[in-house]
Formats: sequence, structure tokens, C-alpha cells
Amino acid sequence: MNSITAHLEDLDRSLAEASSDAFGREEIPDLSDADIAALLEASGRIQKRIEGLQVEATVQVIERSAPMRDDKMTAKYGWSRPVDLVRVLTRSESRDANRVVKTARLLTRNRGMSSGEFVPARYPELRQAMVSGAMGVAGLLAAMEPLEQSRDRIFDDDRLEADRQLADLACGIIRDDDRQTGTVPLPTPEDLRMLSRVLVAYLDPDGAEPADKAGARGRSFMIGRERNGNVPVRGNILPEVAGQLQLLMDSTCNPRVDGPDDPTAGVRFEESPDEELTPNGETHSTARIDERTRTQKMHDAFAMIVGVAARAGEFPDIGGAAPTLVVTVTAEDYASGSGWATVLNTGDRIPSRVAAQTGCAGGIQRVMFDENGRIAAIGTSARIFNALQRRAITLRDDGCIIPGCTVPASWCEIHHVTEHADGGPTHTDNGVLLCWWHHRNLHLSEWRIRMNRGIPEVRGPRWWDHEQRWHPAGSPRPRVHAGGAGIRTG
Repeated sequence: MNSITAHLEDLDRSLAEASSDAFGREEIPDLSDADIAALLEASGRIQKRIEGLQVEATVQVIERSAPMRDDKMTAKYGWSRPVDLVRVLTRSESRDANRVVKTARLLTRNRGMSSGEFVPARYPELRQAMVSGAMGVAGLLAAMEPLEQSRDRIFDDDRLEADRQLADLACGIIRDDDRQTGTVPLPTPEDLRMLSRVLVAYLDPDGAEPADKAGARGRSFMIGRERNGNVPVRGNILPEVAGQLQLLMDSTCNPRVDGPDDPTAGVRFEESPDEELTPNGETHSTARIDERTRTQKMHDAFAMIVGVAARAGEFPDIGGAAPTLVVTVTAEDYASGSGWATVLNTGDRIPSRVAAQTGCAGGIQRVMFDENGRIAAIGTSARIFNALQRRAITLRDDGCIIPGCTVPASWCEIHHVTEHADGGPTHTDNGVLLCWWHHRNLHLSEWRIRMNRGIPEVRGPRWWDHEQRWHPAGSPRPRVHAGGAGIRTG
């Protein structure tokens, strides 16, 4: 049998043998840089060709599962939708199967009623680029999706010309009119998407207004219910809102004016050029990389944005008071640091230690109930650092005091070094600036904080200081003498 399926079976056996040998001999770790690059490039070419075959096969699944057909292919295999059949047969995730089906719908070709020959696809040149192996699913969608968003406002001739230019870029072809004059390196999907958007902006100059109206209709934001310690957030936000939110997150993840060495690093520990000697005479680097993922850092930045907005005091009142997060916890659980607390307005449960952090940055009100559940007494606790205290602590600490953390003071919370529950006062000598992440997880880390005559000191993990010494927090800055007679550096 000389079918494409037989060829793929042979290819699968060859790949299985080659990969088994490579893994068995531990060949890949010993390859040169050039061979590693060649391996990735070759595997990418094979992957694009495989994706092209999957798209063409999915076209047939869609056609053979049309609503008017009695012998639907999907029904024959026990599924109701083409995407489900593709997902099961390729053993892929729903997201990947949906992308293959979406590409297939855009590259479908119909047969002529009289001749039985195929009518060209909606994007014939891009389909041919896929057939040649130059494009996979990611590249095809990047090229076609911007055009599809304006499909009702672009003439067919213009769409076909855009199709040709995108296919030329995908294949690395440079043309002068209809004559090929050279080649360029093959593009990434991002390059194809960029050209497609430029073409749409030229072919559909008025398309932004309808798109804006559609975006306004589709805007949404939903907060789900807590599950396994997480609350899902879903929705679609308008571009200008996303841009402002992105700027706020960037200002948190990278507050340095001159920009990060690695733009994807986010809030991180700065690399230290210095090395220390261990007791054995070996050098010991004090550098440490923040181990949070990019998405985790984005979450923490969002948490700080919400906290800053809540402290700003510019939101409308709710029930006669500013919007206030209320977390309830029993006195026993709060004192022991165990058990659960409840977020009052959502009913979600959180560990009592998180309630302690909320109280540390805010305040605690004691409500006593009698044995019948009647409110017996209401007390207040003046544990919130006021504006004057926060300003003074900000001048002293300048930002999160954990060494290397780049979160500025305006985003930080104030932490009681000696817990209020243990008798610690709400005083500048007992408050330090910590970012949301370090405040929430201080007790889980190896960082320790103490106050030495009103000056915060930190002791870090062994990777930071092998001798485990206490160090003044922050960098030296000008300080005024007690008598106000002059300025010294401390």
C-alpha cells in the first residue's frame, strides 16, 4: 500500500527508532550547539508538515460531518462535533483541536457541481504555503485571523492580494511585481500577524469603528467561585483598559527606569556582582533569582494594584463606609495561626495566617458573642498605620526591605515586625515596608526581620549570607543628626 497513511506509519517507525537510539545513548546532551539548533529546526519542519496533513484531514472530517449528511463521520466514531473527533484521534487538548478545526474551515475547498474539480480555497496561496511545509497552524491563523475580522469589508481581489503577500512572506520570497527577486529568512507567526494587521489597516481603514462597537458589546468581567484555593477570573476587557492595566503591572514588575536586563523577568532579585568566601575558602555568590513564574508575578502585581486602589480612598462608599475587605476568624485560630478564616463578602475560606496579613495591613475589630449568638460587645483596635506614619516609614525604607526586591514604596504594605496580637505597637519603630508577596509569605520563607533601635534589620537564607548575620535594611541614605545640626550618611 502506497498511501499517505502508510508513509506516515513508516515515518513514525523511523522516528521512534531514531529517538529511542538518541535517548538510549544520551546523544542529545552531547550534541554541539550547531547540532542542537539543527535538531530543533528539523523537528519544526516536520511538525509543520504534520500539522498541514492534520488540517487537510480535518477538512474532510468537517465535510463528511455536515448537518445534511445521513452518514456523518463524527457519528460513526461516536462524537457529535468535528473538534471532539479531532481531539480524540490526535490525543490533543481541546484548545489545540479547536485551532486545527478553525484553520480547516478557512482552508476548505468545495467541488464544482459539474466538473467535480476543487474550487480554490478562500486563501489559496496560504494553503499552498501549508502544502509546501512552510506554515503550520500557528502561522496560518496568525496570517488569516486579522483578515477574517474584516472579511465583510474587504473586496475579494484585495483579500487575494493580501493572501499572496502573506504567502510570499511565509515562504521567504521577495517579489518585484510578479517576479521573484530574492529570499529572506522564514518568519515567525508574530511576523505574519504583524503584516496581516498592516494589510487590514490599509484595506479596511474604517474597520476600527465597527470593531470598537463590537468590543464594547462584548466587554465583560466575572469573578468565579473559590475552588482549591483559587478564584477564577474570566472576561474580555477593552484595549485601552488592558493597556492601562499592563502599564500598571509593568510598573510593578519592573519599576527601574532604565528597564530590566530580561524583560520577561518581572519583579526579581537583582544579581549581585560580589561573591563571598565561605568558611571553606570557596566563593559563594549572593545572587538569587526570583523563582516565581511570569504569570505568578503578574498575579502579585494585580494584587498590589488592588491594594493600592483600596488604600487610595477615592472609591464610592458602601453602606456608609469606604469599600473594606472584611475577613473573619475566631480568636483562637487567630492566636494559634491555624484553622480557617472567611472573606465576608464572598464567603470564601482562606488560611488564618492570610487573615493575619490582612489585619496587619489593615485593622482588627473584636466582636464578642454570648452563648446564644447575641452580640455582647464590640471593640476596635487602632492598629492601622496612619498617613503620617506611612510617609515616615516610606522615607526610611524606600521600598520593600527584602534585599533585591524591586517593588517601590507606593506599592508596599506595612508589616508589624512584632505582631499586634503579641503586643507589638502600631509605631514607626515596629513597622516596615513589604511588597504584597513578601508580606503574605514572610512566615514561609527564610527571611527574618527585626528592629534595632528603630532601624529595620534583615537576616536572609544561607544562599544570601552564609554566616546568617543581621544586616540593616535598604541602602545607605542621608540622615539628619538628632539635634538637627547637620546631615550624616547612615
